[in-house]
Amino acid sequence: MTSVDFAAHREKFPIFAERLYFASQCMGPLLAEGMRDLAEYVSARQLHSRALGAWLVRIEEVTALIERLLGAPSGSVALRDSATACQAAIASSLHPVGKRNRILVSALDFHSSLHLWCAQEQRGFEIVVVPPAADGFSVNPADVVSRIDERVLAVAISTVSRNSALLDTTSVVAAARAAGALTILDAYQAVGVLPLDVQTIGADVLVGGTLKWLSGETGLGFMYVRPELAARLEPAYPGWFGHSEIHAFVHTHAFIDRYAPMPGARRFQQGTPAMAPIYGARAGLKFLLEVGAAAMRERNSLLTERMYVQCLASGFDVRSPRPSAERAGGICLALPDPEAVVEALAKEGIDVDQRRQTLLRLAPHPCATLDECDHVVATLRKVLTR
Repeated sequence: MTSVDFAAHREKFPIFAERLYFASQCMGPLLAEGMRDLAEYVSARQLHSRALGAWLVRIEEVTALIERLLGAPSGSVALRDSATACQAAIASSLHPVGKRNRILVSALDFHSSLHLWCAQEQRGFEIVVVPPAADGFSVNPADVVSRIDERVLAVAISTVSRNSALLDTTSVVAAARAAGALTILDAYQAVGVLPLDVQTIGADVLVGGTLKWLSGETGLGFMYVRPELAARLEPAYPGWFGHSEIHAFVHTHAFIDRYAPMPGARRFQQGTPAMAPIYGARAGLKFLLEVGAAAMRERNSLLTERMYVQCLASGFDVRSPRPSAERAGGICLALPDPEAVVEALAKEGIDVDQRRQTLLRLAPHPCATLDECDHVVATLRKVLTR
């Protein structure tokens, strides 16, 4: 059992005093400290150009916190406006080379990522889509590995499907490395609720964001890029925040010829980033580093297992893997009109979310209680009966 007393942390999240919040897989609960940081941004913005120095300091601080969370070396993490933007920065620096022109994706990846990678067909790539496993809501690692050969340039896949199914990437990363292919993992649904160490995982690129289990704001994605890979990739769409001379405001044609990208992942940064989400990210990152991702995982698994068992007993069609070790964050239920159920539960003071008008998602934050889990399932039974 974890030694973290999550009940003692509840008061740090104002929404827990107002509602039963079970939508962390969609948008994490904002900390009171995060709200204060956002207020600090508003005050800093009123300083106009005098705030620039403080902004650069905050960018460095948040980037360093993400590197600590991922066990990543200094300089190996870059900030962008979304996970898709991170993936786009990497995709634009890759090119088909002879027969090595395939990119592997999964049918269960986040649709924004699928839009991005499938569009690479216009650049000469062949997109290979790995179908769901027999259960329809998870991806079998063997199905990915079997499609990795000398024709594959990159495996761009999610670590957690939209049904909360967790992909064991160990064999995928090993197979890709053996075949000379890159591994680009979308870990947005995993970061914060699963322990992630990029050195252990071994992927070439790992992408995430702060909105969900990191309790941050919209508009901030980040990516780890293996230093050796970053050193040989040339950004196709560079910007001044990715330039090694960030303070060199030179506007001549000669300056273009001497563009020198920043070492490491930061070469993929572009213009001035949105500062509000960067201010809004710090509190959630500090909270995660304080309690630990392993404790978050253990507590979340306890809560979701409680709900899984009760949902099965209630006769609900649970569309997430049965073993807790194969799930991450929440559980999904197949319902005929989940949007109406979301609205009905909201009137009962319970926040959940739905996807694609077919799935209801229940994602308890570790600060939730077992009694709250029971109440959510009981209220769901009542709503569906009504």
